[in-house]
Amino acid sequence: MNHMRVLLCGTNYGRSYLEAIRLGGTKYRLVGILARGSARSQRTASEFGVPLFRSLDHLDREIDFACAAMGASGDEVVLGLLARNIHILCEHPVKHSRLQLALAAAASRSLCFHINGHFADLEAAAAFIHRARQESQVELPAFFQVTATDRSLYAVLDILGRILLSFQPLRLQVISQLAQFCVVQGVLGGVPFLFQIQRSHDRLLLPDGSPHYLVDHRVAVVFPSGILTLLSMNGPVIWNANLNCCKHLAGPLLTVVQEDRRLTPDGLDRQRIAANLRAIEAAVADIREGVRPPEQQCNYLLELSRTWETLGSLL
Repeated sequence: MNHMRVLLCGTNYGRSYLEAIRLGGTKYRLVGILARGSARSQRTASEFGVPLFRSLDHLDREIDFACAAMGASGDEVVLGLLARNIHILCEHPVKHSRLQLALAAAASRSLCFHINGHFADLEAAAAFIHRARQESQVELPAFFQVTATDRSLYAVLDILGRILLSFQPLRLQVISQLAQFCVVQGVLGGVPFLFQIQRSHDRLLLPDGSPHYLVDHRVAVVFPSGILTLLSMNGPVIWNANLNCCKHLAGPLLTVVQEDRRLTPDGLDRQRIAANLRAIEAAVADIREGVRPPEQQCNYLLELSRTWETLGSLL
């Protein structure tokens, strides 16, 4: 099968896509980088031996697929790529109105348009989602408790969405506005929740990875028989049985569902690159075989984006 000719858009977070493309071997061939022309972009294009394009008008070669990691500034670029019949994997988040336009443009041309939520595909989160789905087949979740940041809010909602499959009914109410944290309670997908969300200072987003962020994200799903907790982006995942319901339980009250005690920052970086490769491969499977996972269905993406914007507006 022919390799996919890939264009990278953006070289900040976009570099992690370059590593994922390289990890994919001969299945993918990087044919260019689309960026504004900063020194970083010039160095990256030179390092990978591909041309640097500063605008869509300069694209001069055949492109099958683009990894778009330009943030909100790349909205028009995404629409321009779709107009050129190029399939897209787009970095999250995307505002609801822009997402509608992109999905409609992709559908009109029979193109693949995926959003890379990324964090739900990391090893700990994937184990958390899998176990939560298993528990949900036996009994429905009774409550969610979440600690997150304004930057990780989309990722947290994506994790919960992959468990619930729908965010409706949705009700939100701010119950506290502390110096750094906004506390919101309500109902998500019919399940009561409490969110504690750390906000950036002075209403401006802190840089990604800023040491001023106290958390990445922590998610607990409460079931009648116990509590399943994703303690952070890098795990572990813990199951605490409800002693009130399990007084005669033969097994342990606490179970480590997923843990990697040897995980280092470099190891987590490798996980993130591998997660990006899985996102690329899922998009390519959709392009070639029409296999679209539930978390890439249009209704799911639109509902996730709308919920993220609605909750974010309260901050």
